[in-house]
Amino acid sequence: MRNGKNRTQTDMNNKIKNIIPRRLGFWLKELKLFFTGLRYAGNKYYCPLCRHGFKTMLPGGFDLPVIKELEIVGGGYRLNNICPRCQSTDRDRLVFLYLKHKTGFFTKPQKVLHVAPEPALYKVFNKTDNLDYTAGTKYQEGFYYNDTLPSIDLTALPYGDNQFDFVIANHVLEHIENDHKAMTEIYRVLKPGGQAILQVPLSLKLEQTYEDPSVKTEQEREKHFGQFDHVRLYGRDYPDKLKNAGFKVLKLKPASGDWPLDDVEKYALNKNEYLYIGLKA
Repeated sequence: MRNGKNRTQTDMNNKIKNIIPRRLGFWLKELKLFFTGLRYAGNKYYCPLCRHGFKTMLPGGFDLPVIKELEIVGGGYRLNNICPRCQSTDRDRLVFLYLKHKTGFFTKPQKVLHVAPEPALYKVFNKTDNLDYTAGTKYQEGFYYNDTLPSIDLTALPYGDNQFDFVIANHVLEHIENDHKAMTEIYRVLKPGGQAILQVPLSLKLEQTYEDPSVKTEQEREKHFGQFDHVRLYGRDYPDKLKNAGFKVLKLKPASGDWPLDDVEKYALNKNEYLYIGLKA
């Protein structure tokens, strides 16, 4: 769920969208973001997606006991997390900067599948001329998207083999019951030489991914997995799961020896978050 929403906020979103037409709600949200961006304008932080500077980013993420106890990266509450203008999170900016600086994503023709697209990334990618861009959401969620995006079942992708240069499913697999099937489907539709960006919330304190089919209610999932709609919590074995689906795994961390990215503070990135990329030989 984007921007640290909890169950109460999601229930409110659902009630509102039953009253306000989705398209109108989407544009009202955009207008609100425009004025929020003006309010927080400054030069301490910079968002590379909307290309605006801010005196501070907005807080976001969850503040639950299990997140602190297991030090879940990608799920915890952070003060400087969300861009006031485009609502990009730290992990959205991480993906964008990787694609811009470490790949040919923006410089040559690419066929891209983006599942549950982050709104800030969607706006950029959908207007990038060199991309043959396909996007779909796993479910309609508040006013994140307009009413033109289809739903996509990641465990049964409606595409042929070897179709895409890039597949982006960022913080998606933790929502899917059969994540191995989803991984193998992503691998199937990826071209040889292609890349899949597959970040997930992850605890390096856990040697193995934690799953429990008896955990079913929203309250129980918050307690065990750190979010009401997650069905597992990944551990240090996450790269092995990707390998079992066929991928070679690239693990990158900004400002490390593998990726000496400048201005980690300026972009308000999470210094503890790795980028997990599945490569198809």
